[in-house]
Amino acid sequence: MASIQDLELLKAAIAVAVADGKVTRSETGVLKGLAQKCGIGNTSFDAMLEFAATDKSLADNVALRSDESARKAIQLLVAQARIDGEISPEEREVLVTIAGSCGLTSTEFQEICEAGIKQADRIRASRKTE
Repeated sequence: MASIQDLELLKAAIAVAVADGKVTRSETGVLKGLAQKCGIGNTSFDAMLEFAATDKSLADNVALRSDESARKAIQLLVAQARIDGEISPEEREVLVTIAGSCGLTSTEFQEICEAGIKQADRIRASRKTE
């Protein structure tokens, strides 16, 4: 059974992915991996994506704890947003909302952002060399 933190991470990841109106193949791969970890099948996953595309308030209701696991989760969300090469203004807005709900300062969020961007850029670079 999935933990509440895993489900909240999936919800947050979906909110970030749909924020700019398009879900890339790379983002879908991350999301499906998280959904699988939560035991969510394809039909439920598709319904979650469809709902998130119509309800932009999803990020307002993310409940990640403000501890090390929340910081790691936000870093993953930043990497997911960057995996297609850029973080759109809409995705950044959702990330800021989620970070704020975790009680992170703007300095902490910026540090986490930088780490997430580096993580995504390393992944993108390794894909180009394969």
